[in-house]
Amino acid sequence: MFFSVFLILSGLNAQTLSTDTFSEGNGNLPDVGTNFDVPIDVTGIGTINTLTVYLEYDNTVMSYTGFANNVANTTVSNITPTVLKVLVADFPNPITIADGKLIDLQFDYLGGYSDLTFHTWEYGAYKSSILEADYTTTYFYDVDVTNGAVEGYWNDTISGGDWNTATNWSLGVVPTVWHNATVAAGTETTITAAAVAHNVEIETGGQLTLSSTLDVDGNFFIESSATGSGSFINNGTLTVTGTSSAQCYVTNGQWHGIASPVSGEDFSAMYLGGNPEVWVKEYDETTNSYSEMYDTTTAMGDMQGWFTWVQTSSVPQTFTFTGAYRTGTIGSAGNMAHANSGHNYVGNPFTSAIDWDAAAGWTKTNMKNAIYVYNNGNWASYVGGVGAAGGSRYIAMSQGFFVQVSGAGTGTLQMDVDVCVHNSVAYLKSQDTELQVVRLQIEDAGMVDEAVIVFRDGATEGLDDEFDAGKFFSFNADYPQIYSTANNYMSINALPFTAQESVALDVRGKDGNSLTISATETAGFENLSLKDEFTGDFVNLNEKSYTFLYDAEVTDRFTLFFSPTGIGDNPLSENAVKIFAYDNNIQVVLSELDHANISVYNLLGQEVATVSTNTNITRISVDKSGYYLVKVSDGKHYSTQKVFIK
Repeated sequence: MFFSVFLILSGLNAQTLSTDTFSEGNGNLPDVGTNFDVPIDVTGIGTINTLTVYLEYDNTVMSYTGFANNVANTTVSNITPTVLKVLVADFPNPITIADGKLIDLQFDYLGGYSDLTFHTWEYGAYKSSILEADYTTTYFYDVDVTNGAVEGYWNDTISGGDWNTATNWSLGVVPTVWHNATVAAGTETTITAAAVAHNVEIETGGQLTLSSTLDVDGNFFIESSATGSGSFINNGTLTVTGTSSAQCYVTNGQWHGIASPVSGEDFSAMYLGGNPEVWVKEYDETTNSYSEMYDTTTAMGDMQGWFTWVQTSSVPQTFTFTGAYRTGTIGSAGNMAHANSGHNYVGNPFTSAIDWDAAAGWTKTNMKNAIYVYNNGNWASYVGGVGAAGGSRYIAMSQGFFVQVSGAGTGTLQMDVDVCVHNSVAYLKSQDTELQVVRLQIEDAGMVDEAVIVFRDGATEGLDDEFDAGKFFSFNADYPQIYSTANNYMSINALPFTAQESVALDVRGKDGNSLTISATETAGFENLSLKDEFTGDFVNLNEKSYTFLYDAEVTDRFTLFFSPTGIGDNPLSENAVKIFAYDNNIQVVLSELDHANISVYNLLGQEVATVSTNTNITRISVDKSGYYLVKVSDGKHYSTQKVFIK
């Protein structure tokens, strides 16, 4: 913010007027809304009859309030709303004006820019002049005057709503090129008509969507902190005269997946002067390995993901990336390699979160549907509406993530601004009522991992590109891990509703540590029985968790049963009861029992029928196809069988 007034009034005897310069550098810059004095000093005026000075200014930027510290016989008046007249006269008596201060003009500073132009013989209808003691008149010409200006940028904050609505702003005015505009934390602002500003800042948690034009005369800055990042979606046209930059906050002492949210940036933005030290690694799909980056002039790329580690004992750091905010389509055809596993490490290239499930904006050719994000020491996965270990459809600004090519040959991953969203909310449990989700958690001293089994239409017991997510293991070998062992290990295992009634599981962790498995989401199963194949222990996870000592030598340790019948040690003999399906009926034949209680469950553990019978043959009709579990009990013994109804 800078305020300056320069006035030189010169005549035949080197008569001059001058004033101070108001600026941040001089330390005398007035705050918006405060009153300040503009001194006018004189030299060489001498003995005269009158001195008249006309000063023009913008009354929307500064408001005249009065004058002080003036020489005798001085009056000041607004001859128009934007022109001040300063008159010194004691007519008919001559006045001698000593060198020094003539007057302090007083203004309330409203903020913004205003020319301060003195009227001369060459400018305007009013002419600054001196009536000399001999009654001759001396006029001031442009060469005798130095015009000044008020160049002050004032801060204007919006707390959500439409940018072009004055009442949404803290100053009650829509920003001009002389405003520093701030989008407040935790608010969402939209620009639907042409807008301007000097500087623009989006605070952490602030959200700005541009659907028109925004001309920024200075700089555009997006803040990031421990609580998140600002968010900007450009659906219009942004012009920035200065620099565009975006921060990325990272904690110390652990690996982070990172990507540049601006174009043209290199690793110098992450160097931090070597204090603290920062390590960066690149993943190579062709060798399935990581290599360290040393050259700070290496470009970060437009959709490239990287891993970074900040080496400090206790202090997180904030990277600042400078470059143009991206628009248009990012990524090229055939850009995803499949020379090895098909895993490619990419990154969110935009200045907002992106939605992996967005209805428009993605081109995914020969790509699997799962994504993997490294999150606080562990991998989070997401696929088809279900997340594990914190996985979400929303990928944060600057976030790196893994994708995988599906089949032979290369894949294509492209995105444009249609995938961009404002989102800072953690992914919640399954919100799709058509999915039945079982979520298992393993915990060791606050470190937590998840395995998810989801029942859904369209899934198979094999590997489904659209619904299954493989298991990515933490870089920390001591971090507890739990996963389905099917299909070469899975973090999210999608199964059909007609699937088997058990799933094989395994775990990893620190040898000898005590680990705890619990069910945090049960899909309505009345009995989720976890069997420890090593100890033979059973536990119903609906009722309690299971704690055990991890033994690194033991593999394929657990089986999860969805059977609602429970696990017991007192079964009926094989000849006592026969259970089979015929058309739309379940038939139960009692050979050695006088009476029995029959219960029928679907594979979600929901009881769909119950019958008490004392006849040899009992028929139970069901109206939907699929697998059912039938439990027959005489009160002391039981028999269970799985049947399929077409």
